[in-house]
Amino acid sequence: MINFLKSNIIFLILLLLFIYKGVFVNVVANINTLLTKNNNNQSTEINILKEENTKLKNDIEELTNLKELQESDYKLTRLSYRKSYTDNEFLITGSDYKTNDLLINNEGLVGIIKEIKNDYSIATTIKGVKSLSIKIGSSYGTISKYDGNYFIVEDLSNYDEVHINDTVYTSPIGKNSNFIVVGNISKIEEHEISKTIYIKSNVDFNNLNFLYVVG
Repeated sequence: MINFLKSNIIFLILLLLFIYKGVFVNVVANINTLLTKNNNNQSTEINILKEENTKLKNDIEELTNLKELQESDYKLTRLSYRKSYTDNEFLITGSDYKTNDLLINNEGLVGIIKEIKNDYSIATTIKGVKSLSIKIGSSYGTISKYDGNYFIVEDLSNYDEVHINDTVYTSPIGKNSNFIVVGNISKIEEHEISKTIYIKSNVDFNNLNFLYVVG
């Protein structure tokens, strides 16, 4: 009798498994799907956290590099939008500035504020500035254009004493009275009565983030 019952129970179990095989398979599949989704979600969250951590480290490193400028009475801002690396115009956070205020980082002059909006400002890199007054030693000139990775000054006299590697600064003539590094002279071409100088900036215009506003 006991053996008969055991046989019937086993038979019923096998029958139920056969009848509900599809349901059982679906349950197992759903469990696997949920586990896979959870694992994928966890992996995605971990990757996002890693990216945010890397970004924060880069921000801290860049702000540390700007430590020398923190002691000056400059306003800290940040590039918030730019169409592309080749586009000279960009937006910065904040609007408590004035037009023609200079933008700098640790490498030197970056750009000039062109327009003030309600909660942001429009600026352009110095590559997009049509003319910029500069000073080299006791000589003054104007950057007329940007070409071949050089800022070019064409209005210096042959009597102006300038040399390779001389540091070029913004001229204090006008509204802005600060001397800001523009770059260094890389090449000099002498003509009959004038000379052309080629200035190389140390600023990486493709990698702009935190900036200081010099008013």
